[in-house]
Amino acid sequence: MQSFRHKLFLFSFFALILIILGLVVYMLLPFWEPIFLALISAVVFYPIFRFFKKVFISDLVATFVTLFVVFSMVIVPLTVAAFVFAQELTKLVEHMNDYYRSGQFELLINDLKGKLYIYLYQFQERYPFLAELLNEERIKKLVAKLYSYISQWFTNITKEAVFWLANTVFYTFIYLITLFFALYQGGKTLKHIKAVIPLEEKDKEEIFQTLSHAIKAVIYGTAGTAVVQSLIALGLYIYYGLPYPFLWALITALAAFIPPFGTGYVWFPLTVYELVFVNTFKGLVGLAVGFLIISSIDNIVRPLVMKEKIELPYIVLFFSVMGGLFTFGFTGIFLGPTIFALFITMVDLYEKKFVNTPQGKEG
Repeated sequence: MQSFRHKLFLFSFFALILIILGLVVYMLLPFWEPIFLALISAVVFYPIFRFFKKVFISDLVATFVTLFVVFSMVIVPLTVAAFVFAQELTKLVEHMNDYYRSGQFELLINDLKGKLYIYLYQFQERYPFLAELLNEERIKKLVAKLYSYISQWFTNITKEAVFWLANTVFYTFIYLITLFFALYQGGKTLKHIKAVIPLEEKDKEEIFQTLSHAIKAVIYGTAGTAVVQSLIALGLYIYYGLPYPFLWALITALAAFIPPFGTGYVWFPLTVYELVFVNTFKGLVGLAVGFLIISSIDNIVRPLVMKEKIELPYIVLFFSVMGGLFTFGFTGIFLGPTIFALFITMVDLYEKKFVNTPQGKEG
């Protein structure tokens, strides 16, 4: 009877814990992105916190100084970048609308029509069944509709910028306060978490080291590489004399997260355009800079940094980054490889504990 009551108590106790845990997760779900980004930032910036802790002795002072460094190195540059992006995007939308209303878009279509008329006519002669599809009026309407859709999309983004800004400010507050407590009390919390995990101490260390290495690898190998590449690309776009160079540089930084060509999706077409239509010499310089510097950083530095800290095959890295991006959004770029690395670590742990043991071999 005593055994039954004991088992019933344990079952009820753990069921209650799971229910409460579910409610906690449900309440935190709307803020999971800034919380997760704060936790991985705590891992990345922990060496800085540890350095200041040695200097100032006090954990509280070290935490505030580390937050100041993070604010200066991360928050301020991102805020400036977002402001410049919004400013140049607004100018681009205004320019597109003015261009359309002034009738220059109509002139451009007529000019392209004149240049392509002969090829279009020959194509229609060769493939009569496409004549209706390639009808001049139909193409003109299709292009105008596409232009109108893109212009409306940009206009909607501009209108939503205010709401996005307010949301970003609130998420930044959540990020900073989570980062503060992750640095200030993260060590104590980590000890409590390790204490309740039913594994041997060395296995716990292996799991947490894998998480730490995965996070650092993605931050240094992907985010750090993207920043360096976009800054070099910015200098290249200014050298070209491109309008809205900061906008193009930010698009380049976002493209850096998309395998397999990364920043090449942006800088290469722009450089080819410069080479063919604007300035041949500048275009050749751009190709040299793009292939020898920008793409070299992407194809050499990133794999070296990531493979040094996280043992994942490149194809697994590819799918973990892309899967995380499509499933969780931008935060998934960091979450995807972390999940994959943790999964592989757990499989290795299972193999060591249950497969390669004498009991496992006998079974």
